[in-house]
Amino acid sequence: MLASQPLARRGWLGKLRLTMRPRAGRTRVVEQSHEGPLTIQRAFYPEGDGTAHVVLLHPPGGMVGGDRLVLEAEVAANASALITTPGATKIYRSNGEEALSSATLQVNEDASGEYVPQETVVFDGADARLHTEVHLAKGARFLGWEVVCLGRPAANTTFRRGRVRLRFDVKREGRLLVSERGLIDGDEGFANASWGLQGQAAFGTLVATEGSLDDVRAALGDEGAATVVSGLLVVRALARDGVRVRGVLEKARHCVRRAWGRPEIDPAIWRT
Repeated sequence: MLASQPLARRGWLGKLRLTMRPRAGRTRVVEQSHEGPLTIQRAFYPEGDGTAHVVLLHPPGGMVGGDRLVLEAEVAANASALITTPGATKIYRSNGEEALSSATLQVNEDASGEYVPQETVVFDGADARLHTEVHLAKGARFLGWEVVCLGRPAANTTFRRGRVRLRFDVKREGRLLVSERGLIDGDEGFANASWGLQGQAAFGTLVATEGSLDDVRAALGDEGAATVVSGLLVVRALARDGVRVRGVLEKARHCVRRAWGRPEIDPAIWRT
């Protein structure tokens, strides 16, 4: 766990804890506590079945060395919730310290949880650690992704210096099912290597508990790749920027939602 790692003490700490439970036909945010610049406003209910759409708000919009954003969210038994962000998270050039973005999610019995933040843009010279850990109970459904863009392609700025550490773990009843690890150094040529990003600036991974592999592959075409690992659907995509990667993963997300018997509804904040 990253909690055991030494962390920089300078910079902002934004910490948010959420608990969501079914109540009166809807999933409600019943417990909320926050420290620093990380919070939410009210939940939205665009799906008609009581699923809560929760948008994380980080007013600074970006992170520098020493900043820490820590999310801890619980979706209680039989609840249904989606967590996203209003825009890309930006991690700027480091001052010599590491920036940490961490999310820990607990999805309880027969609950449904989606964690689908918009992309993280890592500026040249940044030092970043991105960590997502998901704990699933029996019968829990989950769909989540991580989308990273190295540099700013629209400004013709590449990621030549800095470091990004990636970790994405999914456990079911305490058993580790998927464990993604990544270490990207800006000076290693990873962006252009045939075993790396193949000249693309952005990449993403989606993990879901259910979904037809054949349907997902048909929807992706040659834009992405999908497989099944330990019973979980895993989808990967490369593209020139994070928006395009997320667009590919959205196709897979719609397939998974169909398999769940859920509508193909995207958070409204994605289109504003």
